[in-house]
Amino acid sequence: MSIDGPGREQLRTLAARLKEAGAEGSGFRRELMKQIGDAAQPLVHEIANPAHLKAYMPARYAEVLAGDLDVGAQRIFASNPRVSIRAKARDRRRKVRQLDAGILQHPLYGNRERWFKQTDGVRPGFFSDPCERATPEIREHVLAAMTETEKKITGG
Repeated sequence: MSIDGPGREQLRTLAARLKEAGAEGSGFRRELMKQIGDAAQPLVHEIANPAHLKAYMPARYAEVLAGDLDVGAQRIFASNPRVSIRAKARDRRRKVRQLDAGILQHPLYGNRERWFKQTDGVRPGFFSDPCERATPEIREHVLAAMTETEKKITGG
């Protein structure tokens, strides 16, 4: 999720003010980054939740995937400020993008020489659906945090 429109310009202005504030600005920047990360945490928890995953794939696989799925938020405060949500498998080579597309690839009865793509019982969007749903709320939280930080810097 990127900050677009007036929010992007507001963030650029804020970044310049934080830089001007020097050492004092680093505390404001740290606080802003924490608030941005906090805004994304409910989404991170939702995506990794086994109950959420069961709505998108077979229950047994949802439990296995939940135990292996590493979901996190990355805050980027640069020329293109954004919060990125990423999901990857910790131990196995699970094809997360393919799962999000509604395709579960697995070996035939454990035979790793023969693989099959399963679409029955697999619904697309386990990752992308909650991201699309949460984007407006996260954007609102980020813009509010930016406004609050700007007020603290300017003393207004």
